[in-house]
Amino acid sequence: MPDWRAYVRQNLGPLRLDRQEVSDISEELAGHLEQLSEELVAGGFSEAEAALRTRAMAGDWQVLRQEVVSAKRERTMSQRVKQIWLPSLVTLFISWGILALLIGARIQPLTWHVNKPPAVILYIPWLVLLPSIGAAGGYLSRRAQARGWRVYLAGTFPALAIGCVFLIVLPFRVFVDPYVVHDFEFVGMMAMTLSWVLLPGVALCIGVALEGMRKLPTATKN
Repeated sequence: MPDWRAYVRQNLGPLRLDRQEVSDISEELAGHLEQLSEELVAGGFSEAEAALRTRAMAGDWQVLRQEVVSAKRERTMSQRVKQIWLPSLVTLFISWGILALLIGARIQPLTWHVNKPPAVILYIPWLVLLPSIGAAGGYLSRRAQARGWRVYLAGTFPALAIGCVFLIVLPFRVFVDPYVVHDFEFVGMMAMTLSWVLLPGVALCIGVALEGMRKLPTATKN
C-alpha cells in the first residue's frame, strides 16, 4: 500500500499555518485517502489500480490547498468573534449601561480634586460591580475555549475601550486643535485615566482572575 502520509505531505505543499495544524490536516487527508483506497481494494481492484484511482480522486492539490487555508481563516475568524468580540461587547454594554443608570439615578460619585477643575471621580457602586462583570466576560471567553490574553482582553474591554479614546483625544488636543478640550491639562488627563481606565481596569482584571481560579464541578460517577 502507498504511504499516503508522505503522498499528502509531498502534494499539499507549504501552508501558512503552524506545525501542529499542518500535521493534523495532513493526517486527516492521508486517513481519508487510505480509507478510500482500502474501499476500492475491497471492491475488487488491485492495490496498484486502487492507488491510481485514489490519486485521481484527490483532484487538484492547488485548489485543495486554497480551500484548506480559506477554511482555516474562516474558522479563526469565527473563534475570534466567540472568544474575544462577543464577550467584550457584553462586558462593555453591561458596565457602561450600569454606569449610565447610576448617573441617571443621580448617584453622586466620590470626587477628589487634584487641581481645579480636574478631579478623580469614583462611582463606588460601579467599581464594586466591575469584578463581577469582568468575571462574566472571562467566563464567556473561556467557555469559547479562549486562553491567556484573549480572556483578559474580553474581561477588561470596557477600560481598554475608554483608554483608546483617551489616546485618540490627547494627540488631537496637543497637535491638531488645542481648543477641542477646554482647559485640558496633564493633571486632568491623569485624573481621568485613573478614574475611567486604571481603577476600572484593575477591578475588571481581578474579576477575570478570580473567575479563572474557579474550579469546574466534576461529574459524579454513578
